[in-house]
Amino acid sequence: MTIAHLQTTPTLKNALKPAGFKIDKTSIITATILINLLALALPIMTLQIYDRIIPNQGTGTLSILIFGVTLAVILEACLRLCRARMFAWSGASYDHQMSSNVIQKLLYSDNSKLSNLSVGEYLHQIGAISKMKDFYNGNLTSILTEILFIPLFFGFIIYIGGILAIIPATILILVGLTSLINGKYIRQKLKDREIEDDKRFNFLIEVLEGIHTIKSFALEKTFTRRYEFLEEKSTLKNHDVTQDTSSIYNTNTIFSNIMVLSIISVGAYLTLQGYLTTGALIATLLLSSRMMQPVQRAIMLWVKYQDYKITKHHIEQLLDTPQREYTNNQSAVKPNPDGRLELENLSYTHNGYQTPQLRDINLNLKRGDICLISGDSHSGKTTLLHLIAGILPTQNGTIKIDNEYITTYQPDKFMRHVGYIPSAPVIFRGTIRENITSFFQITEELARDIASHLKIDRDVAKLPSGYDTFLHGDSTDSLPIDLLQRITIARILAAKPRLILFDDADRKLDEEGYNLFYKLLAQLKGKATCIIVSNDQNIQNLADYHYKITNQKLVKHYQNEANQNVQSYRELQL
Repeated sequence: MTIAHLQTTPTLKNALKPAGFKIDKTSIITATILINLLALALPIMTLQIYDRIIPNQGTGTLSILIFGVTLAVILEACLRLCRARMFAWSGASYDHQMSSNVIQKLLYSDNSKLSNLSVGEYLHQIGAISKMKDFYNGNLTSILTEILFIPLFFGFIIYIGGILAIIPATILILVGLTSLINGKYIRQKLKDREIEDDKRFNFLIEVLEGIHTIKSFALEKTFTRRYEFLEEKSTLKNHDVTQDTSSIYNTNTIFSNIMVLSIISVGAYLTLQGYLTTGALIATLLLSSRMMQPVQRAIMLWVKYQDYKITKHHIEQLLDTPQREYTNNQSAVKPNPDGRLELENLSYTHNGYQTPQLRDINLNLKRGDICLISGDSHSGKTTLLHLIAGILPTQNGTIKIDNEYITTYQPDKFMRHVGYIPSAPVIFRGTIRENITSFFQITEELARDIASHLKIDRDVAKLPSGYDTFLHGDSTDSLPIDLLQRITIARILAAKPRLILFDDADRKLDEEGYNLFYKLLAQLKGKATCIIVSNDQNIQNLADYHYKITNQKLVKHYQNEANQNVQSYRELQL
């Protein structure tokens, strides 16, 4: 069997640049070159005005020169705006595509091999992707191009100012050395801030998940104080990082001021001695300031690079998440599912445990069979359903659905073969319409049909926004849990899977919801293959076969006159 990992790129290095993402380097480099060439216009004009036009009183030449320089300044400003727009668009595009790739990696990941990161840490790492865009949006290319102009500017300074060029050269070396030293110190402080931020994010997620419990025990003030303590530590670390970053920026500003002061002082003396003209002094000052701009940009990018290295390590960990494996023989997948299930020597051991929870499981079901699986608490009933549903990866043994290995089906096709209904509602952030249609992967007509059987349409009609009512997918949703569970059931069944897994799906239903669910389940008898895990006697009576998990194995039991009671119950209750 040929196995192929779902990876969009072969290496992590390439994965940091999403497939299809590219920037127009030619335009960025061209714009940067033109910006730097146009920046020479002002120093050259100053040199001409003070050394030639004023002494010779060439007013006609002055007007032409001013017009030309004004045009050059306007063109330079337009080019800068266009380049900034390219940076912003490329950065937003990179952020979007990279975030989508990371989310896809997590969604297609092997759950049993996921790292032990908390939800807060995952959210923090995904949110940090925006810190990487400055190194992929063309900004780095622009800075490197500008750095290549430093020798050109310096050459003009030597040509115009002569010995005065020693001052900007000395300042340039001092700025570079200072920034390299400070950059190493700030890296450790960035790591410390990451640790504290992760703790704070984790605490926030835990509080939001258990907000009702916290309020029921009146623990709001206690948890507020705990958050204040974490916020204080995070703020102090952030203060250290901000202080060091500001220190680097202020140091560069001080060096720039020292350079200006030194050039003016030394240049004035050389001018009085006749070694330098006034125009040459002003032009040297302008060129020196212009030469420092790419250096300062490079230094600030160097500071960001320290944060980038930490973020890059986190993103590489996310992109290196072990992926689920799928076979390549998609052509063998039948478009019309039958619901046949074959389990052969299936075993599973939870990550970190040595004793298997399931061992040598064998089961064969044909279309229309209803199988009841029972067992003690933690015996592995839900684990078995998760394996069949593809939530957990197969370790040993095989699972075949409709005569094809479970790894044959891609997720978007798998939902039409197998439907797993959990014991508690699973609601995604979005409208009710988006939830029941699996975000429009299922036609709304099919979803509405199932919703009408479960009387969801009746209850939704009472809401102000109807099917457009927005759900957050957490404890803040104000809808009854019975309705949320019926929405979950409708979403699963709307895909018309032929193998349906019921994992105590009636547990969160009220009396009416239970009757509607039972009626729908009874109607599916003979039409779809069902595996039922339930403590409800009426639902158990629907089963054709009864299996029990004992000592990690699936043992077959005889049927207890269950189906003889089904019709009488349906007539009585429904």
